[in-house]
Order: sequence, then structure tokens, then C-alpha cells
Amino acid sequence: MFQIRISPLTREMLEYAVYGAPERTALISIMDHQRDCEERYPAPRVLRLCFDDAAERSFWQNLMTEEQADAICSFVLRYGREIDQLIIHCNAGVSRSPAVGAAILAGLRQDEDVIRENPAYCLNPYVYRLVRAAFERGVRWKNE
Repeated sequence: MFQIRISPLTREMLEYAVYGAPERTALISIMDHQRDCEERYPAPRVLRLCFDDAAERSFWQNLMTEEQADAICSFVLRYGREIDQLIIHCNAGVSRSPAVGAAILAGLRQDEDVIRENPAYCLNPYVYRLVRAAFERGVRWKNE
């Protein structure tokens, strides 16, 4: 099983998002832009997603979608056996990325408390629910 690293947006994360993650590493890059950038900046072992740190819709909020949650599930299942580390970053590394990380661990039937009980994090409940639901809908992790 790979390790999960939660990170804020740093120069290192931007370089990975543009040029690709290091060997045996994958990156989920979460930004605030209005559209995902996979087509504009394809990079090896990188999933680029764009949604705001919000749990309720308002006129300006760009909420996470089920399609984005499904993309996370597919990405993890695609690269999970090839990597030693999964890095998840958002702007501050406090709400969206730990929510995704905890939901991935729960979806893979691993201990999510390592993230959930960290006082540095305040998980976005909406993001967590969507990613958990994606793993429940999607292909199950198999120990083969």
C-alpha cells in the first residue's frame, strides 16, 4: 500500500503538476480555477482537478462534482499498485486535500484516522462524502 502525503500548494507541487510526478509517485492536484487542466497540461501520474473549498453551493462556488470524485477513484485504482507515495495538494493543504486523502484510505479499507485525527486538518465534509461515494460505486480495491 502506498503512503499518502498531504501538501499545500508549493513550487514543488506546481512543477509536479506541470511536468509529472517523480517515479513511484502520483499527484492529485486540486486548484481553485473554473476548469480542470488535464487537456492543457497532461503530465505523467498527475490528476488535475479544479474546485473550490466549499460545502454548499452559492452563486460563485465551483463545487466538486461526482465526475471529479469518480476521476479520483479511477486514478487511485489505476496507479495504486505502481506507486509508493500519493501526494494530494490543494492551496492550503488543510481542507480539500486531507478530505480526499481520508476518503481514499476509507475507500481502500485502510485507517483514515491518521488523517482525520490530525489537528492540522479540517476536512471538507462535502469533498469527503463525494470521494467516499465514488469508491462505494466504483471498482473495489482487490488484494491480488
